[in-house]
Amino acid sequence: MSSNPSSFVPQRPCRPALLAGLLGLLFAPPVLAQFSMVEDRPPRFEWSGRIEAGSRNEFKTETSGGDTFESWRVGVAGELGGPINESILVGIRGGYRYANYDFRLDHRARPPIAYGSSELPHDPWGALHTFDVTPNATILVGDVFSVIAAVPIRWSAENGARRNAFSAGISAIGRWQVTDDLRIGLGIGITSQLEEKAETFPLVVLDWQISKDLEFRTQGRWTQGGRAALLWGPNPAVRLSLSAGYERNRFRLDDNGFAADRNGIGEIRAVPVEIGMRLRLHRNAYLDFRAGLGFAGRFRVETDAGRRLYDERYDPAPRISLALVLPLP
Repeated sequence: MSSNPSSFVPQRPCRPALLAGLLGLLFAPPVLAQFSMVEDRPPRFEWSGRIEAGSRNEFKTETSGGDTFESWRVGVAGELGGPINESILVGIRGGYRYANYDFRLDHRARPPIAYGSSELPHDPWGALHTFDVTPNATILVGDVFSVIAAVPIRWSAENGARRNAFSAGISAIGRWQVTDDLRIGLGIGITSQLEEKAETFPLVVLDWQISKDLEFRTQGRWTQGGRAALLWGPNPAVRLSLSAGYERNRFRLDDNGFAADRNGIGEIRAVPVEIGMRLRLHRNAYLDFRAGLGFAGRFRVETDAGRRLYDERYDPAPRISLALVLPLP
């Protein structure tokens, strides 16, 4: 929502200094701490929704132990939200993602018979299923402040897993409309983790219209991760982007494999840096294309009690992704 000029006249921020700081945030290594960057959307006083479908391919990369792998994934998501009165809005978002991994293990001499080296003894996982549901609510406090709360719930597991694969939490953000061109927000999230203690992490929201054609904003959901993006769009039909972010997913493994990793935990994380292009197809309908590299890649394998079995880095992984977003009628 825009601020009311008759009652609120904020000072315009120093753009060069602020932009330099935000670019530092964009390219700083976000793996130093768990965090989430959430997409900022101003409240809309009408019920609306949208559907998203997308895919991503990550091409062949090599672990520090000499093993290689590649992956692809497809997903679909939808959201719906609107006002229940003049100061409260509610919404819900849900989605499903299927990911498949193809490992090629470097067993040139004799394959390891167990975990304990930088080489994998067998394929750590195959196909993964992830379901997300996030109900949320926004409370408007005057013309320039709002409080947003959400309850992210995730189920993520390898195909065939039978043990618990749920994680859930609660998050809240306070958001401030600083000027007509700048919205900022800070908050905190608390979430459970598979076979680990609950984790607390900061939440960051930002939407800054630097100029008519240039914008800096956070993009992401309520689960940990997200990205910060610099967007440039001189033409309403085309918008270019440069983004950097953080991705992390923990999931339950199936009961196959070695005794140590049966019903265990897998985790994979990366710091993607991407360029992108958005094509506007119609009002609130667009096609997104992104390409880049996933830096600081790392994946882990743990026992069903959370004890580490394997934890190795992998080389920067080339990636491309495509997404289609359509409004609900």
